[in-house]
Amino acid sequence: MGKNILLFGKQNCGLCQGWKKKLENFNIPFTYFDTENPENLAEFTLMGLTKIPALVIGENKFEGIKPSDLSIDEIKKMIENE
Repeated sequence: MGKNILLFGKQNCGLCQGWKKKLENFNIPFTYFDTENPENLAEFTLMGLTKIPALVIGENKFEGIKPSDLSIDEIKKMIENE
């Protein structure tokens, strides 16, 4: 797998937790950033993101997206396409 997945969210965000579970259940590696941490919030802002959950796969950015809005197959395609 080529691209890293970044997931920005908060502990009390149901959609954010849903994304974590979905990615973990399908063994998709990702890095989680809790935006309640000031350093993570700064990174979130520098990337031009404004809504959580935010999923970043290479050049693709998805904000305020539900886990059901993006299939595992679509995610795998984005990861593998360099």
